[in-house]
Amino acid sequence: MSRSAHTYALDGIEVVLTVPEGVRVPRVLVLRETAGGHVLEFEHVGVKAVRATAKRKPQQARPLTKMPEDWLPPEHEVAQANIKAPSVNVEFETAQFVDWAISKGEKRADWLAAWRTWIRRTHQRNLEAGWKPKSAPAAEDARAKWCRLHGVTVEEYEAKKGDAEWLERIKRRGVVA
Repeated sequence: MSRSAHTYALDGIEVVLTVPEGVRVPRVLVLRETAGGHVLEFEHVGVKAVRATAKRKPQQARPLTKMPEDWLPPEHEVAQANIKAPSVNVEFETAQFVDWAISKGEKRADWLAAWRTWIRRTHQRNLEAGWKPKSAPAAEDARAKWCRLHGVTVEEYEAKKGDAEWLERIKRRGVVA
């Protein structure tokens, strides 16, 4: 159904009244304030046709399905889960998720999205329980660093560290790496 927008004005104030096409509107729009007894009279200054908004068709919801017995998330999703939820044993939680869904007869429109939610919630619970990421691998110890910088192996250093002449030659040679 088409509509029309009628504009009324009074002292720089505009009021727009939208009505179905064909409805008669007054030339003067009168607004009364009952408490103070004021009356405002807005003059009709124009009309525009308003295009009727097309009603949207409701989106067809995806059908709910039971989880297949052999369901597994795609490998790239597992890799992403391992990165985004490092506290989660993704393989174990996936098995838990599948067993839960099958045993309860759960139905979902998107099992992959449900699995991602399961993994994120598990990670969140782990964080709330105090899980902290493992520290970075231990830094190279001072001896190993010295050996690397002077071009010798730790084994060679251990075997010859008592030989003052050898040690002096290595020191004179300086940093090689």
